[in-house]
Amino acid sequence: MICMKSEIANNLFISLGIVNQLTESLLVRHLVPFGITPSQFTILTHFLRHRDEAQTISELAKVMQMNQPGLTKVINKLHQMDMLDIEKDLVDGRKKWIRINAYGVETVQAAYVSFTPVIDEIFAQWDENEMQQTLEKIDKLKVWLDTNRA
Repeated sequence: MICMKSEIANNLFISLGIVNQLTESLLVRHLVPFGITPSQFTILTHFLRHRDEAQTISELAKVMQMNQPGLTKVINKLHQMDMLDIEKDLVDGRKKWIRINAYGVETVQAAYVSFTPVIDEIFAQWDENEMQQTLEKIDKLKVWLDTNRA
């Protein structure tokens, strides 16, 4: 019984990896018209969910599970593209506060709107119950992974 559960868990993990790879590829194709990468989209989405909060690179690196140099590069590019605002800390000039601006909000929201037909097509053969059950299982996994970050 334990061996069977372990085998199912391994297959599930492999399937999640494949789904991740396929959705990443889909995302790349659909972000081209917006001139942003999946990493940039992920950061903009994070800021969209926390629109009223400015965050530092250190805070973002922890939340986004990215290294600071890589994150800094993405943040600077989004700033150059006028999608994020960066302000120096009034007390500690080395610290910078980052937040999404109106153009960043507009861009990420437009990207989400453009995904709607694709998402509808992906789930066209699913009924609402299947979708809700899958969402509950994914949320359970997401909570565990978030709680057990390294």
